Amino acid sequence: MQKTKVILVGESRVGKTSIINQYVESSFSDEYIITLTGDKLAKEVEIGDKKFNLEIWDTAGNEQFRAVNKIFMKNSKIAILVYDMTDKRSFEELGYWYDQIINTNDKDNIIIGLAGNKSDKYEDQVVSTEEGQKYADKINATFKETSAMDHESIDSLFNQVLEKLIEKEKKQDKIEGIKDKDKDIDKDKDKDKKTNEPFSLDAKKITEKKDDDGGCGC
Repeated sequence: MQKTKVILVGESRVGKTSIINQYVESSFSDEYIITLTGDKLAKEVEIGDKKFNLEIWDTAGNEQFRAVNKIFMKNSKIAILVYDMTDKRSFEELGYWYDQIINTNDKDNIIIGLAGNKSDKYEDQVVSTEEGQKYADKINATFKETSAMDHESIDSLFNQVLEKLIEKEKKQDKIEGIKDKDKDIDKDKDKDKKTNEPFSLDAKKITEKKDDDGGCGC
């Protein structure tokens, strides 16, 4: 079972904690409890023949607690950026959160997801689906409009980012396999080169050796 770190980031009150609780425990609460530091829940997931032990980290969106977030962002395999579809500012701040993720992880080795949360409040929507998709395309992210209250598209989002992780790891394994094969070929070439080097005798040394043994060097 592959241990995999997932982190959710975004502004305060966008629903990061609610998404995690709904995904892991199928529970939802209207009560708002501010996240002061990193917190995590675990879930075992099976995608095809691949099994994951997910560590899903929640982070503080409130500006006064942001300094500690970098500690929890490190070594993430998947990052999900969350904004509130009814709050334009939460969408406009996504660039900050994306930069934080990229600055603390290898850009080429992390999968990005984007959740436009609170789709159940569609009548109050101020960030269009097209805007969300456009930003997702810009940062190469998997995009879903989600509802932590109704559990809408949450499983689908997590499944899709995990599928992308599997695909990325397969490609990396293939590249590493090619590199290892090239190394073996280079080693064989060096071995063949040494084997085929011409053998020569040093006549002077042979003569000196005979003289030392008392033989005739003439």
